[in-house]
Amino acid sequence: MKELKKQWKEHQFHKCYLFYGTETYLMKNYEEALVQALLPPGTESMNSDILEGKKATAATIMDAAETLPFLNDKRLVLIRNSEFFHRNGRKEEGERLVEFLKDSPESTCILFVEEKAEKTGKLYKTIAKEGQVVEFAPLKEKEIITWLRKTCASGGVQLSEAMAVLLLRTTDNSMENLQREMDKLIAYKDSTGEITQEDISAVCSVSLEAKVFELVRAMGEKKTEKAISIYSNLLSLKESPYMVLSLLTRQFRMILGSALLSAEGAAQAEIASRLEVRDFAVRDYLRQSKSFSIKELEQALADCLETDLDIKSGRIAEDLAVELLLVKYSSPSFS
Repeated sequence: MKELKKQWKEHQFHKCYLFYGTETYLMKNYEEALVQALLPPGTESMNSDILEGKKATAATIMDAAETLPFLNDKRLVLIRNSEFFHRNGRKEEGERLVEFLKDSPESTCILFVEEKAEKTGKLYKTIAKEGQVVEFAPLKEKEIITWLRKTCASGGVQLSEAMAVLLLRTTDNSMENLQREMDKLIAYKDSTGEITQEDISAVCSVSLEAKVFELVRAMGEKKTEKAISIYSNLLSLKESPYMVLSLLTRQFRMILGSALLSAEGAAQAEIASRLEVRDFAVRDYLRQSKSFSIKELEQALADCLETDLDIKSGRIAEDLAVELLLVKYSSPSFS
């Protein structure tokens, strides 16, 4: 992926690209970089077509691609969310482009931007052969920590590895959100000095997932009053009890999964890969697993699912249902 920008800087372009994945921040960054490399300032509107969703048909894409560039040697056809690349989407419509892409005009660059793409599809395979396919998956922990530290350094502040991990634990981990949080920290520090735990506590928005993590910790430590206090604060912030329950369910599932895999001898990196979470999260899950037995974790997961059914069937109000669950698992008498 790093080679792409180098190629574009040297004005080397494939005639077609497919960008897909869940890391939308990176994907947007590379999309903008391609536009800037292809189209000089002021020529964008004359030399680009943007087609989205069902407005993108094979016919409209081919028509746009066959249009000659104006006052430039390249033009861009950008297609977003076409659903050409997955089975339940518009796969057949997309396959009408297969033969066209094999002999499309060299003066046109076609870029597909999608959330999902099946590698077995004909259009996917054609772009992989005739152009380039790039998957934008979430960065690994070391990669995102490096990015966080470099971004802060470019803003004039220092971010240690420990504080980078704390930032990841505290906030929503999407790169777009992390960029906003770093901008806040850099402004707060007036672009100088080193970011501390106090700085992060002062200016960063704590994610709901991080708050539920603290809630589960209070439950594991059998601190009923603290667990209820955290839950009450969440409700006062207008958080949905049902969303809290969903995250509690996920938290117990991850703690149980981490504990079972660890018992089988799996290393932290393997557990992170299998559960599709970052390494620091596995360390936290394993630490929390020590507060519960495997039997308790299995029962907690079952109780979360039963509470979900009780809420959906209307047998109990959702705020009370979640509170009863918290009281049960934070009670010193529970075992």
